Amino acid sequence: MIEQQIDKPTNEIQAQEAAREMAVFPLPLFILPDGIQRLRIFEPCYLSMVAEAGDRGGFVIARYDSNLAFNVPKWGTRVEIIDFHSGEGGILVVDVKGLNLVNLQNMRYRDDRLLLADSYYRPFWSVATVEPGLSDMGRLLKKLFEQNVALANLYPNPKFDHLDWVCARFLEILPLSLNEKEKFIEPSMFDSLKVFLHTFIFGNENIN
Repeated sequence: MIEQQIDKPTNEIQAQEAAREMAVFPLPLFILPDGIQRLRIFEPCYLSMVAEAGDRGGFVIARYDSNLAFNVPKWGTRVEIIDFHSGEGGILVVDVKGLNLVNLQNMRYRDDRLLLADSYYRPFWSVATVEPGLSDMGRLLKKLFEQNVALANLYPNPKFDHLDWVCARFLEILPLSLNEKEKFIEPSMFDSLKVFLHTFIFGNENIN
């Protein structure tokens, strides 16, 4: 097992300090950096969000929660659009890829009810574990991709031998509540997540 530092932004201090106004899309889903999701867009404000995404540097997907102010927590995942096409009934189908986590401040609604916020770079897992071969979880995820064509088609270049990538994808797709998943996004929680996932999937803590 080889541990190496994850590449950081060119200027992480500026990335953390500089605010960027971004549109926020409240959704009941969980996406992490390098994760890919297919969205179906039909509301006018979100069609505008997609049209403006290139100029804004993407947009933010945040966990929908009706109990929170503006229905989202104070963090989300900045995503970029990697593909789009028209679906049935004229619905816009958009594939997005997670870029980085962000903290959200000064949330407000635009006149068209699009949620805007000042976004700040949020650190993610600080150490990536790169396996010299496929781990147990890497082999299982590869098998799941082989069995699920729709999921596999979203990832033309999967990284089954990168345990951090594998753990992130499992955290996205496992049937856990969004609140449970959120506990593992802190930079120091990667090792805890490895143990949790291996126990949840295989019933023991022996990671290999």
